[in-house]
Amino acid sequence: MSYKRNIFLTVLLGGLLSLNSCGFTLRGNFDFPSDIKKISVSSNEYSNLVETLNMSFQNEDIMIVSNADKDLNRIIVVSETFNRRQLSINISGRVNEYELIYKVVFQISTPNSKSSNEEIILYRDYSFDEDNIMGNTDREEQIRKEMVSTASSLIYNKFIAKISNTK
Repeated sequence: MSYKRNIFLTVLLGGLLSLNSCGFTLRGNFDFPSDIKKISVSSNEYSNLVETLNMSFQNEDIMIVSNADKDLNRIIVVSETFNRRQLSINISGRVNEYELIYKVVFQISTPNSKSSNEEIILYRDYSFDEDNIMGNTDREEQIRKEMVSTASSLIYNKFIAKISNTK
């Protein structure tokens, strides 16, 4: 019994040392600058992306303010669009697969700095079953939510990188 336990502990320790030596860190592990207390995240229209970004910053105890004060760090979602296109069709000419395309144009501004538009484009595809329309709608909606979450993480990471580079 103790022989198996020793082997298990040796393998576990070896695996943990390998992960640590390659620089692996858990996703979302960032050193958020402690001097940032407020941020403005805005869009001209209601946006799930803005809501998701707001939650990310609130989890870091950052206050979200609605004004676009030039003395604040700002993220402005200029535009976001979802498009869907056919990827493949079956022999009878009906759609087998769709591709969703999510395009986000945004700006990240630090206090008293100019910003330029940045862009993220995400692609996801899914199979379409014409006999299960409700399931397809739910599946597409879930994929859209995942794409918004991914875009939010990418923008959040870009914000952290930009803030870290200005210091």
